[in-house]
Amino acid sequence: MDQMLALAAGNPAAAVAGLAGMACLAAWPLFRQRSAMLATYIGNNLAFVAHYALLDQWTAVSMNGLMGVQTVVAIWLVRWPRLRWVYYAFIPALAAASLVTWHGTPSFLAAAATTLSTIGRMQSKEVVLRMLLLASTPCWTAHDLMVGSLPGLVADLLSMAISATMLLRGSARPRASSGRSVSQMQKPALN
Repeated sequence: MDQMLALAAGNPAAAVAGLAGMACLAAWPLFRQRSAMLATYIGNNLAFVAHYALLDQWTAVSMNGLMGVQTVVAIWLVRWPRLRWVYYAFIPALAAASLVTWHGTPSFLAAAATTLSTIGRMQSKEVVLRMLLLASTPCWTAHDLMVGSLPGLVADLLSMAISATMLLRGSARPRASSGRSVSQMQKPALN
């Protein structure tokens, strides 16, 4: 913990970017609608792009950058299901970015978290979206412990706690949807 505090104090720009990402990552589970959850998640991605870049963690930078763009597409998937092909096109890009920036276990953890998030954002049901985004946070937690990201670690822990609480409280209202992913839907859902 002392090493994480020293890293944050020694790189205040990274700490500020991490705090902005932390706020977004902690806040997304509080929203009830898929579009609001995802829009807030974009803020998390953009802030952590800056944070990890300032820490020279290039796999995390590329994962967050590509996820941010992918999340913009995901917001519109329910309304325009044909965009799923654009969304799918980012999956090989995520894999390639992981390989190009490979740095051992931290890269593996960032890629695993990104895979879970990618699958989650394709879901039309808020509960499944929440569960898969929640499932990605232990990977980011381990990553942040390894790279010394205090804002990332705090964001992960807050996000896990809030996400689990929201799921347990039943705040994620299930819709009449069959639980299929957006890619399996024939017609856009009406909000």
